Amino acid sequence: MRKISSILFLILVMWQCKTSQQPVIDIQEAVVVDTIQPISIKTEVQSHTDTIIVDTTPPDLTPKQLQLKELEKSLTFFKLLNQDQKFNLKYPGKLLKRGDSGIAIIPIKRKLNQLGLLDQDSLTIHFDSTMEEAIQQFQQMHNITADGIPGKNTFRFLSWPVKKYIQYLEATLKRVVKQPDSLPNTRIEVNIPEYMLRFYRNDTLVQQFSVIVGKYKNQTPELTSKVNYLVFNPCWTVPHSIAVKKFLPRMQKDSMFLDNRNMFVCVNGVRTDHRKIDFSKYTQTNFPYKIFQNTDPGNALGQVKFMFHNPYSVYLHDTPSKYLFNKDFRTFSSGCIRVNNAMMLARLLLQTDQNKTNIRRELAKGYPEKVYLNRPIPIIIHYQTTRYNSRLDLVQFFYDCYGKE
Repeated sequence: MRKISSILFLILVMWQCKTSQQPVIDIQEAVVVDTIQPISIKTEVQSHTDTIIVDTTPPDLTPKQLQLKELEKSLTFFKLLNQDQKFNLKYPGKLLKRGDSGIAIIPIKRKLNQLGLLDQDSLTIHFDSTMEEAIQQFQQMHNITADGIPGKNTFRFLSWPVKKYIQYLEATLKRVVKQPDSLPNTRIEVNIPEYMLRFYRNDTLVQQFSVIVGKYKNQTPELTSKVNYLVFNPCWTVPHSIAVKKFLPRMQKDSMFLDNRNMFVCVNGVRTDHRKIDFSKYTQTNFPYKIFQNTDPGNALGQVKFMFHNPYSVYLHDTPSKYLFNKDFRTFSSGCIRVNNAMMLARLLLQTDQNKTNIRRELAKGYPEKVYLNRPIPIIIHYQTTRYNSRLDLVQFFYDCYGKE
C-alpha cells in the first residue's frame, strides 16, 4: 500500500511540472531577486558561452570638471530653498551644548533643517546628540572647529542668508571657469580664504597644511610661480613698512628692543652699531636703516622659508607662533604665508625632487643656507570662497576675508 502511494505522488508531481506555465523559484531566491537594485557601476551581460563585463563607469573628471560639477549641484540646491525664510539667529551670550534646553535652540535647529542637516522631527527645544552631530557637520561645512558647540564663529555662519551662499557659489563658479583645464601633476596649491595649503604629487593629494595669510590691509596676492629654492636658518629682512610703523616707535622707547630680539641694522649694506644711533631723530619718512633678525629659534621666519619669483616679495615660511594655527580665521601676517609644520613640507619637496640634502645637517650650521631644487615645483595661490572637498565629499564655504565676493 505504501509503495502504491509513492507511485501516485510521483505521477502527480510530474503532471504539475508539465502543465505549469511558471518556473519554480525557491522562496529565499525570490527575495534576493526582488531586492536587487540597479546601482552597480559594472553590468554583467550573460551569453551562452561566457560572461562579458561591460564597464559603464563614467570617465574620470579633471579637478576643474569635478569642482564645476559639485559647485553647480550645490548652487541648484540653494536656489531651491526659500530665500525669504529668516531666523532670529544671534549669539545668546553663552555657549550652548548637548544637554541644554530652551527656546534659543529652536532657530538653530530650523536653520540646520533648512540646510538638510537635521530632520523635521528633531525640531524640539532640547540640544540632543542629533543636534550636536548636525552642528559638527555645519561647522565642517564652513571650515571651522567641528566641536559640536555653536560659539561666536558658528553663529557668524548660522546668520548667513541663503542668498549669500548663492552669491559665493556664483562668484566661485566664474573663477573656476577661468582656471586652466589642467594643472601640473606635482604642485603646491594655497587657497587664501580657506587658510589651507595642499601638496600634490602625481596629481594625488599627499598632505595638507594649515596656513596664516595676510591681514586685510596686507593682503596675500593671488599668483602662479615655481618654488626654486629653500633657505634653512633664514635671516629675516624686516619690511620697511614694518620697521617704521611698528618697530621704530618701540625702538625710540626701549633701547634694548633690537638686542632682545637678536636684531641688527644696516645702512647702505653696511652693518651699523645700533647702540650709537639716536632713533628719536627719525620718522616714518626719513628712516634710512634696514633691520635684520639673525637666525634664532624665535626668528619670525622660523627654521625654513620657501622662495619663488613674484613681484610682491612674498614667500612661504615657518613661524615660531604656532598657537595662531588654532584660530579659525587666520589673517595675521604682512602678506607672506606662514605654514604649520613647515619642516614636513620641506621634507616632502626635497623627497619629490630626489634631493638628498640632510636637513638636520643644514639646521645645525646655524646660519642661512640655500638649497636649490633640481626641478622647481609649481605653486598656485588663489582665492576661492567655496570649494568641493573630495576627501570629505562636501562643498565647503569660507569667510570672505578680503571682501572680494
